[in-house]
Amino acid sequence: MPMPNFKLSFALPKRQQVALADASGISILNKYIPDDDISIIDIERMNVFALFRMLVAGKKSLFDYTVAYIKIFKPQFVFTFLDNNVDFYKLAAIFPGVKFIAIQNGQRANYANQLGFGFFDHLKNDSAKYKLSAHAICVLGTTSAKQYTQYIKAKPVVTGSLKNNLIGNQIMPAERFDIVYVSQHAPFEIPISEMKFFFGHKSITAEEFYTIEQKIVRFLAAHSKQTNQSFAVLGKRTDSSQFEREFFASAASPYNIQFIPRTSDTSTYEFCNSASIIVTADSTIGYEFLARGNRVVFLSGRINAVSDELSREAHDTDFGFPLELGTSGPFWTNAANESEFERVIRSVQSMSDAQWASTISPYNEVLMAYQPGNTAFIQMLRSEGIPTKNEVTQRA
Repeated sequence: MPMPNFKLSFALPKRQQVALADASGISILNKYIPDDDISIIDIERMNVFALFRMLVAGKKSLFDYTVAYIKIFKPQFVFTFLDNNVDFYKLAAIFPGVKFIAIQNGQRANYANQLGFGFFDHLKNDSAKYKLSAHAICVLGTTSAKQYTQYIKAKPVVTGSLKNNLIGNQIMPAERFDIVYVSQHAPFEIPISEMKFFFGHKSITAEEFYTIEQKIVRFLAAHSKQTNQSFAVLGKRTDSSQFEREFFASAASPYNIQFIPRTSDTSTYEFCNSASIIVTADSTIGYEFLARGNRVVFLSGRINAVSDELSREAHDTDFGFPLELGTSGPFWTNAANESEFERVIRSVQSMSDAQWASTISPYNEVLMAYQPGNTAFIQMLRSEGIPTKNEVTQRA
């Protein structure tokens, strides 16, 4: 993999107990660990001493830079929020005295943008050639724990989503809608994209992959009009990405919809928490709110919207994957047809609060745990002797 464009850091090696592989997740990690105890293995701002060591050794990959950095800075613990970077699990064999901890930051499936690059295919292939391991992997639920430990020797710690737990119940109320749809729009203009998504050896175009989003919003726009319910699409992007707004406006035509772009890291959570029903195809935030006990409808027919044949072979976007929960249930369907959409929404709306709580209880902890305050994560930090902020120690 070629090196990206980067700036150099001339910071002298200073022994810090914790290193974070890639800056992703620093805003969460530094809520618990003092800033002075964390160094970042940042490929966009490479340390000149680690870079020199890597080049002298005749190496030039991002993995080699990480190895050189750990040799120079000698952290006791290395975290990553890029849990789907398989190379991270090769580091423990090189540094047996360092504890490597991965934090799952999203639902994982096996489709990819290149043939043979599915996450679990990658894990399976590399685990046959390398000893993949980590000290611990903080996972969303017990199902994820089984997925990872099938290929990686590690202690699974069920924490749920650290971001969801960190936000906890401190969510500001937002404008209330009867139904909100959580967008998963790509960071590019979908109709003109040449990107493909591979499911095994079969591929679909980006336009096909996101067809389900159009189908759902088209249905919800008509449904909300007919039932006189308020409806909004919650954008994944900020309003600087006009193509997302246009994508959904076109899908909903001839109906008008209210599109709400993301304005902060918590704005989507605020609107979801205020909504009567949250609708999603297969987003992580849908699972996060299901764990919270909110009413969530999963219209998970992403593959079925493209091909009946492919949907019989590939189940990566089915509700609850890799569990086999059936093509339909009281709050989900893997079929991309409007009669099923109608059935699921009416099913969820008709339940009492007690019925809803009883219906979703079998899926709590299995798909996504919810631990306000990140209690299990804090307990792990303390049990490992990882430095924590004073207020964290007092909360625990």
